[in-house]
Amino acid sequence: MAAWAAVTLSRAVAQCLWARGPGVRVALPSFPPAFQPEPPGCSPCGGRTLHLTAEVLAGHNKWSKVRHIKGPKDTERSRIFSKLSLSIRLAVKEGGPNPEFNSNLASILEVCRSKHMPKATIEAALKMEKTKDIYLLYEGRGPGGSSLLIEALSNSSSKCHSDIKHILNKNGGMMAEGARHSFDKKGVIVVGVEDKEKKAVNLERALELAIEAGAEDVKEAEDEEETNIFKFICDVSSLHQVRKKLDSLGLCSVSCMLEFIPNTKVRLADPDLEQAAHLIQALGNHGDVIHVYDNIE
Repeated sequence: MAAWAAVTLSRAVAQCLWARGPGVRVALPSFPPAFQPEPPGCSPCGGRTLHLTAEVLAGHNKWSKVRHIKGPKDTERSRIFSKLSLSIRLAVKEGGPNPEFNSNLASILEVCRSKHMPKATIEAALKMEKTKDIYLLYEGRGPGGSSLLIEALSNSSSKCHSDIKHILNKNGGMMAEGARHSFDKKGVIVVGVEDKEKKAVNLERALELAIEAGAEDVKEAEDEEETNIFKFICDVSSLHQVRKKLDSLGLCSVSCMLEFIPNTKVRLADPDLEQAAHLIQALGNHGDVIHVYDNIE
């Protein structure tokens, strides 16, 4: 799971945002990278609306430190490959085995190559298209009233349901309808922290590029191997358009996929944080689980 944290705003943007209060949408102009707008007044001006959030940076809050409980490196790498294989099977099930006509599969294969997943493992997952896999999305509650969405792919929905329910109950959670309302399905473009010229991209620059590319938000995050990345969030319908624009602006996109992004977050006490981390790890270790989404701050 990626450790999420929102982008630090430039001083000018931050002053405008604070003046309007938290959680608001502010209209920002698309200005050139070198241009620094004057903060005084922060008068509304024409331009696209960008949703900005104010959260603690990745690596600086307790949840980002406890959510990834790492095992031996080889075991962790094997787990990542297993989840990618599930993602390949799901993409093939939904759009066919040809990446030229299945953009979701093409993006997943990009991720596989970036993780140095063995070619034989990729080909084995592609050949499993005829299995009777069923896509499952479970809603759950975790410690402290947190919301969980668990994506799974299984050839036995009854067994998978029983297993997930058991893991939740054993680790302070439960199956619960309504958790889905804490998330929105969005397009997510994963981008490296260096541009095509190998220059570091800071958070302020990432924000400027998000505005220019038509993204709704940009977050600093870490991938499963704790490598720093940016996640540009956009509407589902504009996913490939935003990625193409980010690439044209000099960024190095790694993938673009659909993910569930929390629209409300909860802050947990330390004991609940630790229990939530163990619960999410236990769910992620299940062979049928593709991804576990949470709304923990």
